[in-house]
Amino acid sequence: MVTKKKARKNEDFKKVKLKVGKKLKKTTTTDTTIKAKRVVLASQLEEKVETDENPLSFRGLTLNELCKQMGHFNSKVKMNAIQGLKQILTSRPDLVNVQLRLLVPSVVVHVSDASFEPPTRQNLLNLFKILCTASVQSMSAHITLFLAHVLRALTNIVTEVRHLALNALSILLDRYPSLCRNHADLFPCFINYLGSSKRLSWHKAGLIDTILNFINVYDMNRERKMETTELKINFEDGKMEGEVNTKKVFIQNPDASPFDFGVVSSSKSHAVSPFELPDALLNLANVLAPIISSIILEDAGGQFMVQGVKLIETIVRGAENQPNDFLLKDFRKQVYDSMSSVRIAISKRQGKSDRFRTAASWLVTSSDH
Repeated sequence: MVTKKKARKNEDFKKVKLKVGKKLKKTTTTDTTIKAKRVVLASQLEEKVETDENPLSFRGLTLNELCKQMGHFNSKVKMNAIQGLKQILTSRPDLVNVQLRLLVPSVVVHVSDASFEPPTRQNLLNLFKILCTASVQSMSAHITLFLAHVLRALTNIVTEVRHLALNALSILLDRYPSLCRNHADLFPCFINYLGSSKRLSWHKAGLIDTILNFINVYDMNRERKMETTELKINFEDGKMEGEVNTKKVFIQNPDASPFDFGVVSSSKSHAVSPFELPDALLNLANVLAPIISSIILEDAGGQFMVQGVKLIETIVRGAENQPNDFLLKDFRKQVYDSMSSVRIAISKRQGKSDRFRTAASWLVTSSDH
């Protein structure tokens, strides 16, 4: 009688019976043959045809494909995608307004990409310039995302990334002043950047010009047109009498949405400039004072004299014409104290600071503080 234990033991030494013509596989070899079915992607084999609605790059790629490649992990693939986008949009500038919804999210995010080489960053900046040829109305829906990426890149630890972001911001300020003015986060974020340790040196290309563009956007003395409109509303029949554009009554920008309030979005009314608020102007004076002092003391060749004078005139004009100085106690005295380093720099620049001294006459000789 064979027990279960003995039967299991015999199974280990059981001789395998082979059929005639069959060979036993060797246990010391590894079978490396691969059996797979052929996969054919017919869509990839189709020949692409360039049309007016679907232009192709020099590598035969469409805008959609190039934008997808912008999200690739390989920097060379992204570099080729940037060149392809530049080529298509340069030859077809009419596509910029139409394709902003696709281009802005896929391109602008790379402003903070630290893996790019200097030539690639320059190509990316040129691509930004092409995107900024879009009309104000078309860009209005994308300016918030654009500025969000640029402002984030200003605080990047890589100096080259901050430099690229600064140049991109300068382009936006110059091309879309009204949209930038209505962005609630731009003014405080840029002021914080100017006062932080991550700010570029004053003599770096683009910094002073960007500051001047920033000031021009928020210039409190810019021309304003006041229009009076008479409108009669009959509440019984719900009709209005008079030739009037009701959209223009409630907003200054006729292209803006009348329902775009600062409570629910990053846009706000540009009826009041931050320069008309004493605390905002004081913050600007605090961050500009070290930059102006460096220009006065270190710019031996006078290359930045004109820009330095404009910065001083901005602070002086804003302090003298401040309509709401009563909102901040001792406002003028605080502005005067914040520019103490500028006065010291002017006094040290012997015989070479006449233009600075003239521009800063209120800061040097004024007793009204």
